[in-house]
Amino acid sequence: MDVKPTGHRKSIVIVTPIFNDWVAFAMVLKQLGALPELGQYELRLIIIDDSSSELANLADLMSSKGSIIDVQIIRLACNLGHQRAIAVGLVAACKIANADAVVVMDSDGEDLPTDVPRLIKVWREHPEQIVVAKRRRRTEGSIFRICYSFYKVIFWILTAKTIDFGNFSILPRHAVEALIHDPAIWNNMAAAISKSCIPYSRIPMDRGERLAGHSRMNFLSLALYGMGAISVYAEVVLVRVVAMACIFSVLVLAGVAAIVAIRLTTGWVMPEWASYVAVSSIVIFFLAIVLGGLAMFQLLSFRSLKPFVPALDAEDFILQQPYKPVIDSERKGDSSRESIAS
Repeated sequence: MDVKPTGHRKSIVIVTPIFNDWVAFAMVLKQLGALPELGQYELRLIIIDDSSSELANLADLMSSKGSIIDVQIIRLACNLGHQRAIAVGLVAACKIANADAVVVMDSDGEDLPTDVPRLIKVWREHPEQIVVAKRRRRTEGSIFRICYSFYKVIFWILTAKTIDFGNFSILPRHAVEALIHDPAIWNNMAAAISKSCIPYSRIPMDRGERLAGHSRMNFLSLALYGMGAISVYAEVVLVRVVAMACIFSVLVLAGVAAIVAIRLTTGWVMPEWASYVAVSSIVIFFLAIVLGGLAMFQLLSFRSLKPFVPALDAEDFILQQPYKPVIDSERKGDSSRESIAS
């Protein structure tokens, strides 16, 4: 849905994915709508309902929107996951004709609403840049933080890159238009920003605490998130892995040659396991060569296929086109649940 310009004020769209976090988001929305700093902007909200099993109480949401002038909900046909839901939201935000920038934030309160004006302020000072929140302090448990630190180390080893920010950010319109044409954003937004040529700056921010409910982020979710980020650098990862395999293969061949040379040129008695090690090393060497070649061939063959481009293909996952919630309680005087107008 295109929204025509209504004035000279900057227009900002907030995109947030939701999966059953309606109670927490109602609190987030109330805080956002009450922020005086945001009153100077045309503030719109796009909620990406990631095929939630719980229905939203739209009466509660609309009564909490405060200075937000427009609320849209996009319901997905199936659960795509956090990152892909964000990509769908960015595509929808670009359809708002006068949108100057897009804020991406979580719906559970861990991205603090009070930090949104800080993001906007830096963006106003550097309108050509993406502004992201660099986390100083996290509120998750120690096990999660250890796993997350381990993931960052693995990511650096495989990609030679460091990502110290997540989804909480503000993106100028030109950046959104570029990113939604980048297949990488379908897998991981932060990695797509890091890989792109779009300049971005970091603001140190603490991560808040969930306002209601329980986090669904577990080891499996973190692993999937990490693999999605790594997949953005698939070509770099493959080159580095093949290079490491080649180095390992050279070391293996050098070890085997040393064992053979000792047997043939000296009278030293070699332990029996040395022969097994030599044979096993040769097998590993050939396996590394074969697997590396197959991986390279597969990656190159994928490059000849048409990629998934969110700007063109994301709407295939939308169960309903962007709609404004219609609240029966406003017309009938009763408390109702979700009512959808296409």
